[in-house]
Amino acid sequence: MSSIDAFVTGGTGFIGRWLLPELTNEGQRVAVLLRGDARRLAELRAWVDAHGGRGELVDGLTGDLASPDLGLGAGDLAVARTARKVFHLGAAMSFGLAPEVAEEVNVKGSERVTELAASAPRLERLVLVSGFQHRRSGRLTANRYHDSKLDADARVRDLAQTRGVPLTTVHPGPVVGDSSTGETTQFWGWPNLVRALHRGRLPILPGGADHWFPLLAVDYLARFLSRATQLDSTVGGQYWLLHEATPPLPELLNVVADELGVRAPRLHVPVSLAALGLRSGLSRWTGLPAEALAFVSRDRFPVTDAQHVAAALDLIEPDPIDLARITARFLVAHEFQYPDGHGRPVGGVLSPG
Repeated sequence: MSSIDAFVTGGTGFIGRWLLPELTNEGQRVAVLLRGDARRLAELRAWVDAHGGRGELVDGLTGDLASPDLGLGAGDLAVARTARKVFHLGAAMSFGLAPEVAEEVNVKGSERVTELAASAPRLERLVLVSGFQHRRSGRLTANRYHDSKLDADARVRDLAQTRGVPLTTVHPGPVVGDSSTGETTQFWGWPNLVRALHRGRLPILPGGADHWFPLLAVDYLARFLSRATQLDSTVGGQYWLLHEATPPLPELLNVVADELGVRAPRLHVPVSLAALGLRSGLSRWTGLPAEALAFVSRDRFPVTDAQHVAAALDLIEPDPIDLARITARFLVAHEFQYPDGHGRPVGGVLSPG
């Protein structure tokens, strides 16, 4: 391997596993930043093949976001710098993330990826996957993951401008499973809510009748990421990507409850009060971490630019109600864990990108 088309961080994570088939289907040779041995690359190639991509076009470069030059040796660093596109999806992700890990991996790691992109002679685009809540002012209490992504977003944009890097930033909403199969390798966030509902351990509705938990199908996100780079107009753009037609949370949970044959909660409780109860010990019974409620809000997001890009690329959004049903069926059928062990409940440091 002397040159590549795309360099991807977080390629073994949730979003990355759906992005790689998209890129390789276009004939792109992709190098993934890997922590681990050759067995991890073999598993990833098999995954790509099983999901309609071309695993033989995926290679691994051993490294680490937390190390200088991403931990790449001289030869692998030279290969990474041949990329025309760089997709930065990798991050340390957990509720209760240690501040020093958040800074070194999420913030400084993002700066290292941007510097690598700036040093790539053939670079056409750096794509940064950020977060949909970054439009909010201020920070989210006790959510260092969110705050570190907010910091990384700002630093990457500043560095890209200084270094002349063509940057496209995508702010995805809460990412859930595949819109056709419901398949996922991530079992926190939306799965926490579905699990609590399925087990009869969601006695209240966090928020009011106008609160929502916006959904985003992972396959739709992967197609948007891979194809948005085809448009010159997306250089410098920031795109909030979520399914705006997602109904309010009470209606969404009613749909899921009907699908699973369980009773939906009726009692509305303010999000702040619900989070306090979870932090006081109810999370052990419900299985729902208080931090997951950060995704429940009245906020709306500036999705118009992303919708224009999607229209130009002929991307069709899945119906969010169908998506809720399909993902809930997959989660219950697989008992909220991935059969091959790729999906893990939140609690460790994950690389979801």
